[in-house]
Amino acid sequence: MRSGFQGICTGLLLVILSGASVASEPQPPLLLSLSLAQAATEDSEVQPGIVGKATVYVDEAQRKASERFGNFMGQVDGFFSNAGVNEDALSNESWARIRLDGIKPGGEDAEVKPSLKVRVVLPETERRFKLLFSTEDDDSEIIGESVGRTSSSRDDQNASVAIRFIRTARTNGRVDLDLGLRQRDSLVQYFTRLNLGYRGELARHWTASVNNSYFYYNKSGFEDRLSFDFRRVMFFNEDLYFRSFTEFNWRNGRKGAIIGHTTGQYTQIDDARSLALEFLAAYHTSLNEGVEDRFRGHELRIRWRHNIWRPWFFYEFWPSVSWPSTNNYEKSFGVLLRMEVVVGQR
Repeated sequence: MRSGFQGICTGLLLVILSGASVASEPQPPLLLSLSLAQAATEDSEVQPGIVGKATVYVDEAQRKASERFGNFMGQVDGFFSNAGVNEDALSNESWARIRLDGIKPGGEDAEVKPSLKVRVVLPETERRFKLLFSTEDDDSEIIGESVGRTSSSRDDQNASVAIRFIRTARTNGRVDLDLGLRQRDSLVQYFTRLNLGYRGELARHWTASVNNSYFYYNKSGFEDRLSFDFRRVMFFNEDLYFRSFTEFNWRNGRKGAIIGHTTGQYTQIDDARSLALEFLAAYHTSLNEGVEDRFRGHELRIRWRHNIWRPWFFYEFWPSVSWPSTNNYEKSFGVLLRMEVVVGQR
C-alpha cells in the first residue's frame, strides 16, 4: 500500500514538473509578442478604469434601487387590494423622482434645494387609488407668486403626503379626491382636496381644459384654484405647440384673488431634449398685508431639459429676466440649474 501511495505521488510530481518544463520552454519572438498583447487586452477588459468602474457601480445601484422600489410598491398594492399571492401580477407604474436645484432668483440670494416626489400606482385596485408624497414646490405653487423667481419656494409648504381616490377618469372628464397631511403656515395639518377637470376641443388644432382644485385645511381653512388652459398645435407637429395658462387663486383670510398667467411656446426636439420659452405675469385683485402693489410683475424665461448619460438622469437649465414689484420693477436676472434622477417606471 505504501509503495502504491509513493507511486501516485511520484506520478503527480512528474506531471507537475513536465508542465513546468513545457511552460518554461522559450517561445519565438513573434508568438511571445502576440501573447503579451493578448494578455494586455484581456487585462484591460477585465479591469476597467476608474470612470468605467464608477459607471458600472452607479448603473448597478440604480437598478437595485428600482427593483427594491418596485417590490415594495407591489407589497403596498397587495395590502390595499388584498391580492392573492398566486394571482398574476400587474404592471406597477410607480416611480420616485429625486431633484437637486441650484436657484438664484432675480435680486435674491442663491440657494440649494433638494426635493423628493413619490407616486404609487395601485393596479390591483383597478387604478382607483394612488399614494402621493412630495416635497417639491410644484405641488403647492401658485402661478404668479413665482414671478421674479425661477421657481416658487414657499417655506410654509415643504412636504405633503396623501392618498388619492380616482372617482372617474374618462377621456374628457376627471374627478379626484385627496386625503392627507401637509405642512402649511408652519403647522402640520390634515387636508382634503377635491379636483374637477374637463378637457375638450374648441376648434381645429385647439384644445381647452378647465380645472378646479378645492383644498380644505383643518387649521388654515380653504383654498381654491381655478385654471384655464388653452393649447394649439403648431405647423401640424404634435411636438410643437403654443400654450396659454391662467389661474385664479382664493385663500381663507386673504382679500380678493391672485391671478397668474403664463404664455409659452413649447417643443419636444427629440426623445431626450425639450425647450420652452415662457412669459409670466401676476396681479392681485385686492391689497393684503405685505402686498403694496396689485401688479406683481412679469418675467421672461427659457426652460431647457435634457436626458443625458442614462435614461434615468436629467438636467434642466432655466435662465430668466424679470421685473418684479419687490424690486421696484427693475430688471433682475435669475437662473435655475436642476439635476434629476428617476427610480422605477416613468
